[in-house]
Amino acid sequence: MLCHLEIQDFAIVDALTVTFEAGFTTITGETGAGKSIMLDALGLVLGDRAQGRLVREGRPSAQLAAEFSVAAIPKAQAWLDAQSLRDPDAPDRCLLRRTLTEDGRSRAYINGRTVTLGELRALAEQLIDIHAQHAHQSLLRPAIQREQLDSFGQHEALVEAVAEAFEACQDATLELERLRSAQAERRDRQALLRYQLEELDTLNPQAGEGPALEQTQRRLAHAEETLLALRQCRGALLEEDGAVADQLRRLEHQLSQLRDEAPALTSARNLLMEARVNVEEAADALRRYEDNLDPDPEALAEAENRLSALHDAARKHRVELDALPAHHEALAEELASLDADDGALEQLSAAQAALAQALHDAAIRLSKARSTAAKALETAVSGELQRLGMKTARFVVALPALEAPGRHGQEGIEFQIATRKGATPGALGQIASGGELSRISLAILVVTAASAQTPSLVLDEADVGIGGGTAEIVGQLLKTLGAHTQVLAVTHQPQVAAQGSHHLRVRQAGTEAAIEVLSEEERIEELARMLGGLKITAQTRAHAAEMRAQGS
Repeated sequence: MLCHLEIQDFAIVDALTVTFEAGFTTITGETGAGKSIMLDALGLVLGDRAQGRLVREGRPSAQLAAEFSVAAIPKAQAWLDAQSLRDPDAPDRCLLRRTLTEDGRSRAYINGRTVTLGELRALAEQLIDIHAQHAHQSLLRPAIQREQLDSFGQHEALVEAVAEAFEACQDATLELERLRSAQAERRDRQALLRYQLEELDTLNPQAGEGPALEQTQRRLAHAEETLLALRQCRGALLEEDGAVADQLRRLEHQLSQLRDEAPALTSARNLLMEARVNVEEAADALRRYEDNLDPDPEALAEAENRLSALHDAARKHRVELDALPAHHEALAEELASLDADDGALEQLSAAQAALAQALHDAAIRLSKARSTAAKALETAVSGELQRLGMKTARFVVALPALEAPGRHGQEGIEFQIATRKGATPGALGQIASGGELSRISLAILVVTAASAQTPSLVLDEADVGIGGGTAEIVGQLLKTLGAHTQVLAVTHQPQVAAQGSHHLRVRQAGTEAAIEVLSEEERIEELARMLGGLKITAQTRAHAAEMRAQGS
């Protein structure tokens, strides 16, 4: 629950500390006394958007702090532990602080550690619920009605399960649509690839085959010319009269006949011998090549046809001849990848169907829970409306089915009201008047807050448009609610104020706002002020005392 609120240099407040008690506390004061300042300060501590103009004039910054007891709020304790923000010296205490500067900047703290506004708001949701003035108007919004029903039914886990199932199904559906939209294009590409691969598979180009074929083609195309040249060369080297080998042999013999053993002559003889041997070996190599060089028109035609087919394929696929084998492999890999996409499409289609079924199942579970909660809410709210003076009113929670499950389930949620017996229920905005809408909102608030066990509830003139005996019943409802929830209610209704277990009065002292805890005598005087006009009579005070006696 909220224990303390400290305000410094904020708006018209110099320094103010307010202590709050458990139960039902009423907050009153004349119009313009500063009640809204206290609520604005509390809202800022809880993460509302800051404005520099709220800093007290002439001061560089404003300091706002709220202390909560989290001893009975397990969710808040778990959140603090998860964020490592729990105070080890005071584990049951949580201090929220906010500083505002005149240039509009602010900083937020939880138990002395700097946090983001998002973190501040996330914790605040576990600690307190504030209903500002005219909040009953928001009751007309479908999203608010859905949140209230789910809060009443404590459907948090079911709602989250549906949302997660919807997100997963939506992602799979979008991916499936993407693959299916590309399917026609992929089919065309697969057909082309299969045609191209069938040709290349038949051709079966090999790495390095092109240069080898070109060499073979050149050799076979010039075989006759090459054979003639080989025979001429071999004859000149070895076989004809005056062949090079014979001349070298004669020269070698002549030098061997000389009786001079000079090193130069010995070297010359050796070189001539080596030259003769090399010539004979060259002639033998030419003979061997000549023996293997057989002009073969069929082999030449085969090489030329194969080379022509390879060149045609390379031109068709717009690659170099040497790159044709790699291109063949790349096309095969691409086709395999597209075929794998077909398999992935089938798997994704099956997965999407399973996710759609999971979404349907989760939505069915939520629908059943909502149907049960709706009946209970209808009964509880209708009962409270009768206490609030709407004797013939019947509150209805309509759950119209949707075509398909969505993020929030497979039904809409519409709060309806029938204000006359036997009348057909209709939407709140079409049936209820402003005063009736206030009472309906208050009845729902009391019922849902009691079931949700909201730790602290702040109501800013939630009883607007309600007066007389109905206002007294409102006070009784809030007092009953305060038995297990801290209720802080800003009110202008003396019938409500008289029911409070505690009473705070906001007043303006000079240019500043002040808050004071009222004694029993002071409470009667305040109630008399709220009941009377400019002049408070003894009769008015007596009436106030009677109201207080009935409310205590």
